[in-house]
Amino acid sequence: MDRKTLITVSILIILPIVSILYKLNVAELSLLPVEVDDTVNLQVVILPKENVAISEVTFPIPKQFIQSRVLKSNTKIEDLDFRLQKKQYGHLGIWEGEDWNSSIGYYAKIKILPYTHTQPEPEIITTPGKQNAKEPYYLSLKNFSPEEIRLAKKLFEQIHPYDKDNVASAKQIYYFISEEVLNTTKEITLSDTIRLNNGNAYTQSILFSLLCRMKGIQARTVAGFDLSKQNGKDNKTKLTFWNEIRIHGKWYFVSTYKNIFAGHVNGYLPLWKSVEERRSLGEDPATFRYTAYITKSNVNRYNFKEYSEEVASSNSFLRYYSLYSLPTPLQNLFRLVILIPIGALVLSVARNMIGIPTFGIFTPILLAMFFYETNLLFGICFFLLMIGLGFFERYALDKYYLLAVPRLSILLTITVITLILFSVLNEEISFFNQMSVTLFPIVITTIFVERFSIMIIEEGVLNTFVTLAGTLLIALISYMIFFFGSLQILFFTHPELLFIVIAIQILLGQYKGYRVSELFRFKEIFKS
Repeated sequence: MDRKTLITVSILIILPIVSILYKLNVAELSLLPVEVDDTVNLQVVILPKENVAISEVTFPIPKQFIQSRVLKSNTKIEDLDFRLQKKQYGHLGIWEGEDWNSSIGYYAKIKILPYTHTQPEPEIITTPGKQNAKEPYYLSLKNFSPEEIRLAKKLFEQIHPYDKDNVASAKQIYYFISEEVLNTTKEITLSDTIRLNNGNAYTQSILFSLLCRMKGIQARTVAGFDLSKQNGKDNKTKLTFWNEIRIHGKWYFVSTYKNIFAGHVNGYLPLWKSVEERRSLGEDPATFRYTAYITKSNVNRYNFKEYSEEVASSNSFLRYYSLYSLPTPLQNLFRLVILIPIGALVLSVARNMIGIPTFGIFTPILLAMFFYETNLLFGICFFLLMIGLGFFERYALDKYYLLAVPRLSILLTITVITLILFSVLNEEISFFNQMSVTLFPIVITTIFVERFSIMIIEEGVLNTFVTLAGTLLIALISYMIFFFGSLQILFFTHPELLFIVIAIQILLGQYKGYRVSELFRFKEIFKS
């Protein structure tokens, strides 16, 4: 490497490093936007118990709550009938049918949001005995048995939260249950929990709701999944229970089982927000068993809004020249475009050092963008189909001795017709999921098929298909790079890193050694 090249490459590498250090230390910006990791995949599988005949199964289905947003869902019903029972405090899925012997259930992709209400202000209300006939639903005691109410009144007198405001009373009840009632995972009744001071998450939460209602505090028991209780090996989890209390019109999270009172809590997925009886959820261990799997969804999402605000509030000139200052449509465009040089770098290595042949210089990169903008399966199928059609079209039109421009125009028309047929058929059978049609298929395939036809005539079928395989390989590698979210965000946040890409390209451009393919091609010569 000569001195001029060494100086140029050094400058191109040092500049981005200095720029990033300036952002971190002088402008006091974060290295990257904070990654959002709040989307989960929930899969519930329900199976019948052996030697148990049952014709109806009920289980809670995810519903849109403040703490959960259902992005996608579908239900597995096999030969059973399915109906959805919608209520304000939850949805129940009901499967009905005879001879049920296979697994049923559902899948959902859900965005989890935290409980944000914390530290409630004191609230004073009248005593429970003076409430009118139209008492709020979450103060009702009608679902509790006389025995449970009798035992709870004795416990209530023992706790003695009479002369306190509602928040202080709720805390006193919470502290008593979380400290005096021992946790257990065994099945136990509410009456036995009061007698023995021993309870699971369900009976503790039901007891908390009952005591709060006796004081005049609106409380409810919530059923759902605690993401922190997953089995680390297979991501299995079970339904758990917690409470919500209503103070000044806001619902606050409470869990005596996990020792949390009105805190900022994340990782809880509510399914049913008014559990008066556990059997109302349909969870019946005697007749069927269920398994719930929760995994983090494979999404690369970042909090761009927060980082944009961080850039805008900085005292640096970067607030005017950062890509985060552009309109959102332009930002979305540059997040893709900024990785094209990385694809070109892969292409340079593949051609100059490995020796993989391709059609043209940037055709694989354009193909990768075609796959990214439409759908990978659709892109490959459409691309291969057009190669086949173009191949036969070339030989058919050769009989007419057409000039190049009319021949390309005919090929362009065939491409448009084929794209229309693909789109119409996909609407009917939905073979290609999330397919979006852009101008890339029309432009790229028309030019590519013409080159393909000419190369077959000039260099033969074998060499042409080897070049086609190399082109598809580089296109697929570039396509995977486009989906590498962390790399995309790194270069979008620090576009000066593209200078390092230029430096690497300069080094590749001066490579004069053997390609890997040549080592195999001329191995006999090297041996001699």
